[in-house]
Amino acid sequence: MLGFFLYNELMFFKLLILILFMSNAYTEIIEIKDTNAINNLGELRKVCGKVRSTHMSSSPSKQVYLNFGRKYPNHVFTGLIWYGSNKGNFTHRPDRFYLNKQICVSGVITQYRGIPQIQIDFEEQIEIQ
Repeated sequence: MLGFFLYNELMFFKLLILILFMSNAYTEIIEIKDTNAINNLGELRKVCGKVRSTHMSSSPSKQVYLNFGRKYPNHVFTGLIWYGSNKGNFTHRPDRFYLNKQICVSGVITQYRGIPQIQIDFEEQIEIQ
């Protein structure tokens, strides 16, 4: 039963992100630097910076971490991709494709262990500069 609710909650957030991006086709998302993400928690933003290190976990969910600003563990911002469940939404393997690239990621900024992050469910949330 708990799995059912967690799945539905995940689907709700994915749908919410898609709706936000569709509605933002008519409005511009505020663009900020990766170092300023910590000051924008809970806000829909486009966070820009250079991906300095990446990692794909070995777990079945295959989380991909795109670490901005500095290499892990000294990074200032993370783009988090649940690649195991969203692989079909990406044309390239993100941990390899975005390494050392200047990119912007769009979404709602949250925080994990003191580091701001955006969950990336769709390739369209990422823009190479």
